[in-house]
Amino acid sequence: MVRPSRRKENVCQGHKKDKKLPVTQTGLRASVMNERRYQEHVFQRSHIEKYADYRRANPTPAEAEFRQFLNNLNGGVLRSKFVREHVISGKWIVDFYFPEIRLAVEIDGSIHLTGIQKTKDIMKDADAARFDITVLRLTNSEVAGNKERLTVKLREAWLRALKRENQIIGKPYRG
Repeated sequence: MVRPSRRKENVCQGHKKDKKLPVTQTGLRASVMNERRYQEHVFQRSHIEKYADYRRANPTPAEAEFRQFLNNLNGGVLRSKFVREHVISGKWIVDFYFPEIRLAVEIDGSIHLTGIQKTKDIMKDADAARFDITVLRLTNSEVAGNKERLTVKLREAWLRALKRENQIIGKPYRG
């Protein structure tokens, strides 16, 4: 007895040459009863990844301004060199991440002045260090303030990340 299968690419087993069964009028492939059918595994996105997607779509004003600053810095040399709202360690989200040199930039608003958030920031920085990521923390006022000072801070962090010894192979990333 042949019945329709929900899987479109079902292959008839047991022949020297595997052949596809015909497609029924419903667009589903026929399959033999009691035939083993392997379901394709569908990976679920974690809650933190979904939240990172939400934050990418809804940046804070300081994050939007810093993104524009990065895209315009030195004629746009950093455009497409960073990722926004990147998940590290499976449980933390950093605002900006430069994967080439493993530099994370965090834009800290007023919520980061609370005791609970300070504790979480310390734990996030420790996890980042464990994964060999340099973290630069900036406040909203630094992002909105003097752009030359912001450029200097970013360059210092960039150089620190370049000169940092890779914990895996024991050499600096560059130079």
